[in-house]
Amino acid sequence: MKRLLIACVVLFSFLPPYAAKAQQDSSGLQISLLTCSPGAELYSVFGHNALRIVDSAAGTDIVYNYGTFDFNDPDFYTKFVRGKLLYFVSQVSYNDFLFEYQYFKRGVKEQVLNLSHQEKKKIQADLFENVREENRYYKYDFLYDNCTTRLRDIIFQKNKYEVYQIPGFTPQGQTFRDHLHVYLDRAQMRWTALGIDLLLGLEADIPMTQMESMFLPDFLYKGVSLATMKQEKMERKKIEVLADMQPTPVSISFYLDPLFVFIVFCIALLLPSFYFTSLQSLADGIWLIVTGLLGLFLLFMWFGTDHQSFSKNLNLLWAFPLNLYFAFKLNDIKKWMRQFFKAWSLVLLVLIAISLTNAGVINTAFYPLMLLASFRYWILSKKVNNYA
Repeated sequence: MKRLLIACVVLFSFLPPYAAKAQQDSSGLQISLLTCSPGAELYSVFGHNALRIVDSAAGTDIVYNYGTFDFNDPDFYTKFVRGKLLYFVSQVSYNDFLFEYQYFKRGVKEQVLNLSHQEKKKIQADLFENVREENRYYKYDFLYDNCTTRLRDIIFQKNKYEVYQIPGFTPQGQTFRDHLHVYLDRAQMRWTALGIDLLLGLEADIPMTQMESMFLPDFLYKGVSLATMKQEKMERKKIEVLADMQPTPVSISFYLDPLFVFIVFCIALLLPSFYFTSLQSLADGIWLIVTGLLGLFLLFMWFGTDHQSFSKNLNLLWAFPLNLYFAFKLNDIKKWMRQFFKAWSLVLLVLIAISLTNAGVINTAFYPLMLLASFRYWILSKKVNNYA
């Protein structure tokens, strides 16, 4: 018996930390992070995360999903645009959850988490509390409070004395916008990327912390796979549940690329400057009205909605709301307007120079529009009440 006892002590001393922890775990729970590959549609292009809890004592296998919303809400689109759409946590059986991803041929990866008995019970208890009708709703924020950040905060919840160590897995200085483009560029969604870049303000260009970098599914997957605490890995094991069988995205033709389309558009508006001066007033009116309306929309998204990431938008410098007023004053240009046009022409050139040294702050497809605006502002600053 003495030799047997010594042999057991020696054996357990060589077990990996998670195995020793498992011996002390009587919860009957297994908690896993599920990471689903991006889909072909806009709502699924960034992928998805969910939390799976297998309770052997209760005989249940439940997936908790923080990405649920009511598409049948009569005010769905209004709430979505204004940032007031409520998302909620839902629960569904594991088999039902997988069925959707099998149908759309999207991949699913599972990471079984290396948690203690107390940690598992706390997560389960918190989820039970969260799915209650009075607690399940939250106001979705694309960068700071989404279906992935909710799980990130649950998985990494620790007190101030227990902190997971996560080695750097993204280049230093990466921004929210950079991470979004990983998905959008991979999906060849150039027009979608253009729209998102138009809406996002400077909040999206702040370098992220390690924890903030896990606001999207694949990056949370990477963080969990690398995280350790007291030399114990957070990830106990990983499983490829479903292989991603979706076709490779096809790149759009060059003549449909946003940059090419805007170059053609700007050339069409510049031609009257050199060949059809009688039409220049009409051409100037078009770009002033278009950019003025766009500027009013961006102002609304900044001040009229709850989207934090749409504030401090540099695109307002070229999509200038006052352009709408100027469009109807082209035949009555005042002195202060000429001074403004001259100053704003230089401001746009400076903005282009700044954005060239800070790649991504302004989408390159907008450069032709900015150059057009700078040139026409300068020409308008020389005009007095009529077109020469």
